[in-house]
Amino acid sequence: MFHIKNIFARKCLFGILLLNTLNVLAQTDSIATVRLDNFMLENCKRTYTEITVPAVQKILKHKAYHIELETHNLYGDKTQRTNEFIVIDTDSLVTTFETIKETTQLPKLTSYIKEDFVLNEQSAPDFESLLDQIYPLPDWKPDKREFFFKNGKWYFLRDGYFRTKQGFEISIDSTGRIVDICYKMKWEETESR
Repeated sequence: MFHIKNIFARKCLFGILLLNTLNVLAQTDSIATVRLDNFMLENCKRTYTEITVPAVQKILKHKAYHIELETHNLYGDKTQRTNEFIVIDTDSLVTTFETIKETTQLPKLTSYIKEDFVLNEQSAPDFESLLDQIYPLPDWKPDKREFFFKNGKWYFLRDGYFRTKQGFEISIDSTGRIVDICYKMKWEETESR
C-alpha cells in the first residue's frame, strides 16, 4: 500500500512541476508576444473601408468591407507590400466571401442576398455592380463582362478564353428571387446568348 501511495505522490509531484514549467514558459511567451505585437504595429498598417456602393446596400443583408493590409520595412527592404480582400459582417461574424477556384456553388453568397431582392432586367445592372465590388476583376484582365437571361437563369460572364467563357450562373424562382448562385469556370460559346 505504501508503494502505491509513493508512486501516486511521485506522479502528482511530476504533474505539478510540469504545470509550473508550462506556466513559466507561458510568461516568457507573453513577453515575446508583446514585442511581436509592437513589431507588427510599427511595420503594418490596416485599413477597413465600408463598401457604400448603392448596389451593395440594396442587395446584401449585411455590410461589406474592403480591407487593405500594408507591410513595409521587412528584411531592410523599404518597399511595401499590400494585400487586399473583401469581407462581410453578418452582425455575429466577419468572414470572407467564398473563394472561387473552379466551378463552385456559392450558398453563403446566396444567403447574404436580401429576401425581397428580385433579379430582373431592371436590377441586373445593380447585381453586376455588386459582383464587381465583392469579386473584383484584376486590372490587368481585359473587360469581358456581360450579362443576360437564358433558359430561366441569369448569367453574369466575367472572363473568356478563346471560345469559352466563365462567370456566375444565377437561378431564380418564378418571382425573380435568387435561389442559387454558382460560378462556372467554363461555358462553351454556344451556351452564351
